[in-house]
Parts: sequence; structure tokens; C-alpha cells
Amino acid sequence: MTEISPLDADTAARLAPLVAIGCSSGATVIGLSAVRRTKKLAYVLLDDQVAQGTQRELAQLSRFGTQILQLPSMATVAQAFGRTDVKVVGIKRGALAQGIAAKLAAQE
Repeated sequence: MTEISPLDADTAARLAPLVAIGCSSGATVIGLSAVRRTKKLAYVLLDDQVAQGTQRELAQLSRFGTQILQLPSMATVAQAFGRTDVKVVGIKRGALAQGIAAKLAAQE
């Protein structure tokens, strides 16, 4: 499943405030159903505990230019926007996605 890239917990914690801002602006979609319905996603963040079949399904989004990032736990990211039950988050293309790309590039 090379379409899914691992993301360490420290980097995920640095992205959490950006994802939370995206929830307010509408640039973030929360939950598997919302991610399935949304076109033109730049990123999908998914919890390591998501079922293998769902991981394979989400990995298919990479064919459309979506980068799939797997976190050891979505807890830190979800808590940033006041939730605890989230396992999948999508980031729409745009300014937020560019900010996330910049943070990820700074980590390399």
C-alpha cells in the first residue's frame, strides 16, 4: 500500500492547529462518509486503526492527486477541533492544503 505515507505523531501535532482552522473555514471535511463524497481533496489524514479495506479504498484517492497520510493516532488532531471520535479527515485543495504542504516540506 505505497499510496499511504506514514506521518509521525510530532508532525501530526504540528498540523493539528491548521486542521482546526480548516474546520472553521470549511476547508476540512470530517469523517469517512464526508471524505467519500468530497472531490478534489489535497490530503486525507487517517488513523492507524482504520480497517484495511477502508485504507485500500482511501489509497485509491491517490490516483486523483490526493496525498494519504496515516497517523499513529488521530486523537491530537481531532482534539484540536473539539472531537474525539474522528478517524478520517480530508483537506480540500486551497490555501489550507498549501499551508500543510509547507509544514510537511519543513519537516523533510
